[in-house]
Amino acid sequence: MRLDTVNIVDQPQHANAARLRLLAAIGLGLTSIAASILLLTVDGIGGSVHWSHHAAASAAPLLLVAGAIATVSVAHPPKGRHSLMRLVAVLAFTAWGIAQLFPDSVASGALNDLAILLFVIDAAIVVISDARTLRRAGRPPAARVAVSRRAGRPGWCRMRGLPGRPVSPRPGAPAETAWTRASAGA
Repeated sequence: MRLDTVNIVDQPQHANAARLRLLAAIGLGLTSIAASILLLTVDGIGGSVHWSHHAAASAAPLLLVAGAIATVSVAHPPKGRHSLMRLVAVLAFTAWGIAQLFPDSVASGALNDLAILLFVIDAAIVVISDARTLRRAGRPPAARVAVSRRAGRPGWCRMRGLPGRPVSPRPGAPAETAWTRASAGA
């Protein structure tokens, strides 16, 4: 008899729960896309956006995609700035969706402005992160070594986020080359 039978029973259930959350996220995302296409089609055919359930139909895709992002974040929690980006996206889509539900309320304008701010923050995080990554990648190898020496690790290892073991700087190159470049001039 094994003493860890609780762990054996719980592991498949945990894996199934994560899988179900991911399937729910996919379903919410696809439903959001379908609702958006339907809304666009109905508005285009009708020639007007003044029908009785337009506010709810406009809010649905936004709230569904917010739910999809939140669900995938629970199923597969992101790390670092990606968790912040997902949180900001969920808040932005939720604010925009609520503003669509109550278009004539006083809060609608503030919620729309909040959604705009959150989308701008989300986009700025992406732009700044990508620009930093591209800027680092554009440095010549000597500059990367100099920067990484300040961190006390070989340059190619720091560039790739590794703890200090030699790695190949390009596919097919031997590891010694990376180590030699990183420690050159030491």
